[in-house]
Amino acid sequence: MSSVTKGTRPGHLPQPSRTEEQGRECAHPGCRTKLSVYNAGDFCWQHADVVFPNYRGKRLRTDRA
Repeated sequence: MSSVTKGTRPGHLPQPSRTEEQGRECAHPGCRTKLSVYNAGDFCWQHADVVFPNYRGKRLRTDRA
């Protein structure tokens, strides 16, 4: 029995993820958490500001209390 494998040539590959330098620590005083090379911020997840993403163009109303 003969086995044939078919494939295609690799096309355009996606850009690699952006990285930061290694060995960075959280900027919060007293926090020694090592930041990932993929974390572009200065703080770890515990000390970073909470950000709510805006998906599908929806906007949160600012005129409500």
